[in-house]
Amino acid sequence: MCGIVGYVGPRFATPILLDGLQRLEYRGYDSAGIAVMNLAGEIEIEKTEGKLTKLLDALKEQSPAGFLGVGHTRWATHGLPNETNAHPHGDCQQRIVLVHNGIIENYSTLRDELLARGHLFLSQTDTEVLAHLIEEEYDKSVQKGDEPPHLPQAVRRALKRVRGAYAIAAFCREEPDMLVGARLFSPLIVGLGQGENYLASDIPAIMRHTRRAMVVDDGEVVALTREGVTIRTLEGEEIFREPLHITWDVQSAEKEGYSHFYLKEVHEQPQAIANTLRGRLDGPRVSLSEWAHLDLSRVSRVNIVACGSSYYAGLVGKLLIEKWAGLPVEVAVASEFRYRAPVVDQRTLVILVTQSGETADTLAGFRLAQEKGALTAALTNVVGSSITRGVDAAFHLQAGPEIGVVATKTYTTELVLLCLIALDLARGRGVMGEAELVRVVEELRELPAKIEVILKDEEAIARVAKRYADRRSFFFIGRNMSYPTALEGALKLKEISYIHAEGYPAGELKHGPIAMLDSDIPVLAIAPEGDTREKLVSNIQEVLARRARVLAVATEADEEIRCHAEEVFYIPTTLEALTPVLAIIPLQLFAYYVAVERGCDVDQPRNLAKSVTVE
Repeated sequence: MCGIVGYVGPRFATPILLDGLQRLEYRGYDSAGIAVMNLAGEIEIEKTEGKLTKLLDALKEQSPAGFLGVGHTRWATHGLPNETNAHPHGDCQQRIVLVHNGIIENYSTLRDELLARGHLFLSQTDTEVLAHLIEEEYDKSVQKGDEPPHLPQAVRRALKRVRGAYAIAAFCREEPDMLVGARLFSPLIVGLGQGENYLASDIPAIMRHTRRAMVVDDGEVVALTREGVTIRTLEGEEIFREPLHITWDVQSAEKEGYSHFYLKEVHEQPQAIANTLRGRLDGPRVSLSEWAHLDLSRVSRVNIVACGSSYYAGLVGKLLIEKWAGLPVEVAVASEFRYRAPVVDQRTLVILVTQSGETADTLAGFRLAQEKGALTAALTNVVGSSITRGVDAAFHLQAGPEIGVVATKTYTTELVLLCLIALDLARGRGVMGEAELVRVVEELRELPAKIEVILKDEEAIARVAKRYADRRSFFFIGRNMSYPTALEGALKLKEISYIHAEGYPAGELKHGPIAMLDSDIPVLAIAPEGDTREKLVSNIQEVLARRARVLAVATEADEEIRCHAEEVFYIPTTLEALTPVLAIIPLQLFAYYVAVERGCDVDQPRNLAKSVTVE
């Protein structure tokens, strides 16, 4: 989820680009860079590793002077976060430069083809492929004698050859008054000024300069000059669109109108999950290139090592791997893992789950697994993080930056990625039928749309949350696939509302915790359709007999559950194995609106940090 900004007009571009990048830094902070067409007609590029402040420092003494430019703040997906991989990227002649937000799924194939045709690559990014593709199409356009400008047409032709997601901004030394952008699945807007125009990933980047904007739709290419903007489809059909008037203030715009980053990130989960799946599903099959080089046939057991929400995701991963791949799985809290005598050897696959990639206890677990000769795989949201260095396979969530301290979209993308790993292990071991595999893959593809359905019930969930915001304690219960959801739902409520909450396997209530129940402690039951639903309803009856109030998460069309619960949050029908991805969404929203009603700091809860880098 990188940040893009571009400018063409009568003013010097560099200050405008840097101001825009500062307002987009929340979209990525691995590296940053700008490219400007200088007054001598040459392209100047300046880029640095790390946060945007390093780029600002590098440009304090002297910065490129010109009226056309692009800027980028990076959230790495392909290639380590370093200066070489930082954007902008250019073609072989440094005649065309571009910045990119997204993932090019077929970049490896395209890169091999381009290398075979003599192209020179400088980085390990998927983005650089785009620069060389546009270079080829630009040269063809010139050689054929097409009417200029050539860059918009070259971009359209090049993008027809790629699969994946992109928002790009590009310009060419030979056409110094034109800025070109394009979008597919990644956000891009045009800012309209007086004798000047802008490109950006988000509205905050342009708000200081204009309040008139147009949203670029999927499959569209925009050409900007000082005088105006032209929008065309990839096929060249011209599109006419009325501009919007922006009424937000800057702070709201950074959150895209949401009151907190937490809520914004809850709503980003459909796109985050689509990004996690992107490039990992090949038709009806799972294709995980990250560990294609490993000999997984030697694996006879699995250990999942994680902390916090990642640990709860690991509990779901255990159930899926055991169910589909038939491998025994142990899930360990990372802070306890190395102080035991874990059964880990060369036949063990150790999966380390950490959204930041820097969790100290999980890193210690990795070192122990490595010492014992185990195969190691890491799931993380941060390219180049410590956990990725040395593991046998690194899987990136591709969820984009998560600004809120507590996990939302990183949790659900961990669930999805663990599901993919379980399916791939099952396929490799030959223990899962083709029909079942295809069915699960089809349901995985439907998850983003089904989460959108849940999010439409946000107002109803908010009303319920406000009525229960004064409670001192909550119980969350679930069975089988829903038990980890109970744990994660309780954790969300604790983290951001400071209300005591506990998650239990529903059958364990009568082994002690039921003594706590009374009319002041609500019970939130996760009760979707599945093998254990009837037993869970029996547990709800035990709760009701103690005068506790029951709220439930249930599958759509389950009207019978209303006989047992005062309030029901419905989720769409899916496979039981995938219900944890859907069932947590209403619980995230419930926790949020309870916290807001109590006046809590949702994005930065007390005593918590985004990454726990000490033991």
